Amino acid sequence: MRLAVATMMMSSAILGATAAAQAAPAEPPIPAETAPAGVTTKLAAPNGVAAPLLCSGHAVEHGNWNNADPNATGIARAELRDCQSVTVCEGSICRIVHDAGWTMRLFGKCSPTNCDWGWSNSEFRQSTGHIHAFYDQGYAKRHVWAKMSQYRPGQLWIAWRTDFVDPNRPDYEVQEWFHRG
Repeated sequence: MRLAVATMMMSSAILGATAAAQAAPAEPPIPAETAPAGVTTKLAAPNGVAAPLLCSGHAVEHGNWNNADPNATGIARAELRDCQSVTVCEGSICRIVHDAGWTMRLFGKCSPTNCDWGWSNSEFRQSTGHIHAFYDQGYAKRHVWAKMSQYRPGQLWIAWRTDFVDPNRPDYEVQEWFHRG
């Protein structure tokens, strides 16, 4: 009987580890914002990384954003929301931390209407200050990072990396700037 219980517990642990491994691939390194053409100075960096808010107000990135380039062919629009619940697991015990995370909803440039990528899962802001989102679109996996621009006051900088499933399609990275919309 003890052997059967131990075997079932081991099988559960293996299945749980396999499911976790399939959830999302390892996150690639965060790209650095490069200065747009004609801009050479960097804005003053804020003092440290913003402390987590307890929904007494929203962080500056919260809200709706439109691509600053009307001719952009990548992401047309972004919605960022903070004060979202995040599930935190320590070993086999999970709990929900309220008012802690970020979600992102992106709209790709499509015609006749923009393509809704949907909402990302809630994630904590990274220690670098970036807000991360992951999208598995079947044919491609996309990591997206958002942060206020170092070069364009009041604009949101979004960088995204596309990793195609088809090995014959080259992967790529894009950075774009957004204004409130």
